[in-house]
Amino acid sequence: MASHAVRERLAQDLGLWLSDGLVSQETHDLLRERYDAEGFGIAKAIKYLGIAGGLVTFFGLLGLLASLSQSVGVAAVLLLGAGTALTWVGILLALDKLGRYPASSKTLLTLGVVMATLGIGAGLYATGVRDHGLIVMTGAVTVVAIGALAYRFHNTFLLILGLICLFHWVGSWTKMWGQSSYAISVQDPNLMSLVALLAVLVGICHERYLRNQWGRFFLAYETLGLIYMNLSLLILTIWTERGAGLWIAIWTGAAIAQILAGARLHNPLLTGFGVTAFAINIYTRYYENFWNRLHTGVFFLLGGISLLIAGLLLEVVLRRSQGRIE
Repeated sequence: MASHAVRERLAQDLGLWLSDGLVSQETHDLLRERYDAEGFGIAKAIKYLGIAGGLVTFFGLLGLLASLSQSVGVAAVLLLGAGTALTWVGILLALDKLGRYPASSKTLLTLGVVMATLGIGAGLYATGVRDHGLIVMTGAVTVVAIGALAYRFHNTFLLILGLICLFHWVGSWTKMWGQSSYAISVQDPNLMSLVALLAVLVGICHERYLRNQWGRFFLAYETLGLIYMNLSLLILTIWTERGAGLWIAIWTGAAIAQILAGARLHNPLLTGFGVTAFAINIYTRYYENFWNRLHTGVFFLLGGISLLIAGLLLEVVLRRSQGRIE
């Protein structure tokens, strides 16, 4: 019987083959059953739902104890102590020679690192560190450690957490989410876009040369890198008072480059993000110039027709590029 990692990799590849039309649904189901390649079904969803509930409960308990003490220092000690303990237990389970705890070790390790990071941040806050200094110092202490643990124990969850921390450490200095606004505050989209591009390139290298060693790490790099790169470029086209036209051209070129790279590398993730970024770019420019000039119905009618034409043109370009590659 294949190992858990091999079955997980096979399930992922089968899903990609099915979405790309390389195999039929019947063949996909037969291979998954034959090689016991378990997908993300209801059972796994229930399991992760239970894990999420446990995490929220644990955080709530620590928050209750901290609020009763009315001390940020006590909260920092509780978070750091619990995080360190859970991280240590997660490491011990991950080092099990028989590999009996693949899921629980990753969960405990991720939870422990999150709590320890919060504890470090709370401790710095209690000592008087505020605003930018708090984020810079917390990130400097934790980002490298999170990445090292993710690679040491092949923990994709931890790598995703580390990448999110990295992007917001270099580009978002005030807040991420909050106050029911779903707002993200990015202070330096220029730097964030460059770091995100680097993450995409690292992901492509992992996919082409290191996939057998690091498994699904490339998906974390490519997905988060593309999200933050396109988000940063979108912000630059809106926020930049001078040179907005330059950033619009850069984002348009980046979207087309993603589409062509996806076709060249046979990577549907790159192609999908490129098409989405191109459509958002066009719609944003259209909204900025015509929302206040046209009737609402005319605005959406012309916008829909324009997107349809753009999609057809992109499909022609994509097919021609694939023909040249093949």
